[in-house]
Amino acid sequence: MEVFTFEKSYLERLKEAEAVLSWEGAVMPASQVRSEWKSYVELKIEPAGWQAIWKIPRVICEDLKLRYPTIVYGYVEQVIFDELKAVFVVTAVQDNDVHLPESNEVSLVELWPTVQQENSALNVDTTAECIDRLRFFYTHVWMPWDKDYDDDRDWVQQHLEARIQLVCDLSKNRLPRPLALHMRTLLTEASYIQQRLDYLELDLSDAESDDEAVELNDNGAEPARKQSKTGNANSSLNVSSLPVTDLMCLHLRMAIIRSEFEILENPEMRRAYSELQSNSLKRIRSSSGRTRQMDDLLAERNPISHVVTVPGKLQQQLDLLKLAQMQVKPEAQVQLSNTLQDVLGICQSNDHILLSPGEHTIKFLEHLNDSGSMSGLIQPEAILTPAADLSQLPVVCSSDEDSTLLVIDGDYTLSQLVLDCRHVRRGILLRNGTLTMRGCRLLGDGSSSTQEGIVCMPGASVELKSCIIENFAVGVSMRPRSCAELGIVQFKNCKTGLELLEKTASVNLQGSKCSFDSCTLGIMADGLAMGEGSTEKTVILNKFNELQRYNEDNLLGNCTFNNCTRNIRIFKEADHLLAQRSYQRLLQEELGGENKENIQMA
Repeated sequence: MEVFTFEKSYLERLKEAEAVLSWEGAVMPASQVRSEWKSYVELKIEPAGWQAIWKIPRVICEDLKLRYPTIVYGYVEQVIFDELKAVFVVTAVQDNDVHLPESNEVSLVELWPTVQQENSALNVDTTAECIDRLRFFYTHVWMPWDKDYDDDRDWVQQHLEARIQLVCDLSKNRLPRPLALHMRTLLTEASYIQQRLDYLELDLSDAESDDEAVELNDNGAEPARKQSKTGNANSSLNVSSLPVTDLMCLHLRMAIIRSEFEILENPEMRRAYSELQSNSLKRIRSSSGRTRQMDDLLAERNPISHVVTVPGKLQQQLDLLKLAQMQVKPEAQVQLSNTLQDVLGICQSNDHILLSPGEHTIKFLEHLNDSGSMSGLIQPEAILTPAADLSQLPVVCSSDEDSTLLVIDGDYTLSQLVLDCRHVRRGILLRNGTLTMRGCRLLGDGSSSTQEGIVCMPGASVELKSCIIENFAVGVSMRPRSCAELGIVQFKNCKTGLELLEKTASVNLQGSKCSFDSCTLGIMADGLAMGEGSTEKTVILNKFNELQRYNEDNLLGNCTFNNCTRNIRIFKEADHLLAQRSYQRLLQEELGGENKENIQMA
């Protein structure tokens, strides 16, 4: 089935929002904005009976240990206009392992009305467009902290046009790339924190109500026990695992994001911020001893090898330089640097980076591409040792809880490195080109149900040689028309080792030396034709050559499965809840906001 989607220009979005927020008062305070949307929704949305897809938010997927994104099909039993929510009844799931309450109270912006409706008399077109407007506004225009805005100030006049213009500038790449990526990261994190706060605070309030009821019962009273709203999707969360300190940390982080975004929201301040970044890079170059001649050399785009070392004894540094000498061409220019973050700020995309053993923390807001490389100064076998001491290995990790550790947007090579992804939602996002990894280890947190190791977007290719991918919800996710060549790759302790999200994704398991060890599911293959007469929604297989029979052209090689709960699982193409085009749009929407907006503006 298909869902309604809309592509509109900046001017159309602005006029739509202005029409909704046209108030007769002298000023439109922030507290009035939600009331205006409630009134608009009451006029436009069918109150009950329409079918939709519910895209379950990441925070619920994490708490219920579901893969992300998870979508389910059902109908709206009732729209709760005052809260901009709906009571959604689940009637079908893509995966039978997904267990949800039948009735759930969900936000309207999480629903995508379907084109096909059982009741053709319903005005579902208007309903879908209204939800699209609501979703755009609360996703891209309204900020979580706006509800605390002073009521004596006109929110619409101060923010509406400026913020929609900012969305347009981001989508058109009119801002410097580092600044644009930084702002998108702030917005993505703020949205996630707000969702997390909503669910944590709801759970704590329910727990407090239960405690009050227990206390009254202990005193001999028998009042009606307060019930949580029917079928809350997060009603099974364990409150004891969500301490109040988590709320405090989230509120503190949100306050930091707010103060920074309110500065960057102003176009003049954005220009000042970009100039400040530029001056900082100049100071870095100056402090690292760069001369004017070196800057001229950089401008000519001659590749430079940057050697980054952590403090150590003289003999250790000399040994590292000897290893570097083996990897650097004799005629190449070499620059010694203090930190990886400094190098990423000043190097060119085709430069080569050499890292000493030790922890290298980054908050990188650019793409890696143009045949550049990053390598560890260590013997390859040391990375793959089962009981390796991370302090003795070159480790790249995030200095903050970013959404993605590295974004690759062209040809790039990583070798002899440990990528510590335990504090990010995704290790590597491969947007375009070919990523080559040799002798690398990717580490996940081992507990998240949504964390991904490598995401390979449509048209991109990944080549892994002698690598270990462990403790992820999904080790490698292959999107339509993406390619992977895997040689001696080990997937360890992943919920799903390899994910093939469409039949056009191709995989070559070279040399039959790839293995899936102690994974909940080794390989998940989605959207394969099962042949006539097959009534099963999913098929469980034990061997890779059994899977090949369903897609011989795109699945080559072989592999082994050791102690996996399930080796291979196929989802039938005919039993998809969503048509492929609609499903891919939902996937693109999730990844689009982090690095490049997926909104078409004129």
